[in-house]
Amino acid sequence: MIDPVIEVAGERGFDLWPVLGHRRLTYLALHGGLSDRETGSAVYEILHWFHTDDDGAPATSVDSYLQHALGPYDPEGTQPLAMGGLRFTDATTGVTILPGCCYSIDERIEVYGVLDGGTECWLGHSPDGRLTICDGVVEIVQDTDEPSRGLIRATEGDLRAGMADVEAKLSAFVGRVADWALEHAPAHADRLAEVVALGLVVERRQVSLSRRSENR
Repeated sequence: MIDPVIEVAGERGFDLWPVLGHRRLTYLALHGGLSDRETGSAVYEILHWFHTDDDGAPATSVDSYLQHALGPYDPEGTQPLAMGGLRFTDATTGVTILPGCCYSIDERIEVYGVLDGGTECWLGHSPDGRLTICDGVVEIVQDTDEPSRGLIRATEGDLRAGMADVEAKLSAFVGRVADWALEHAPAHADRLAEVVALGLVVERRQVSLSRRSENR
């Protein structure tokens, strides 16, 4: 099973809408069934880069925050971004492999590169995760320096099906955000869901996966 997960941390002091309030780094799986607080945390993490102004002062209202966070964006500047990535779980062995540091959900594009004929892709560092494929056999390791920390083997078909499930979960999450925004930021609801989808690269990856399936 593959889940798209977002890093959740550092929410102390944020009170513009309900969040989980985690003080230590944890991962939240994104899907359409998140609670109100879980959704609020995920939205905050995608947009938190915009929560303070150039002087470091935090936004004082939802409107001031979202007016800044929802663009338009400088092509060379800060963009909405969901730090986290893909969590791989082997239901048979119980092994779970988490994304490493400095990885984001949009970087799953590299997994599609493997499915399109590549041989490996990076899954973040500290630990240094890798996904490789050889003769149709996929191997995902938690740490290339210490293989004993976690290894999952699967088929190319399993990986393709898992990635299709990831796209479905992300699409459902964007729909959940649209509903959540009607309650917590009704003046920005449509744009908020659009920007979250942009940060997750949802529509583009769906089209890509669909086209590959049609061509095989």
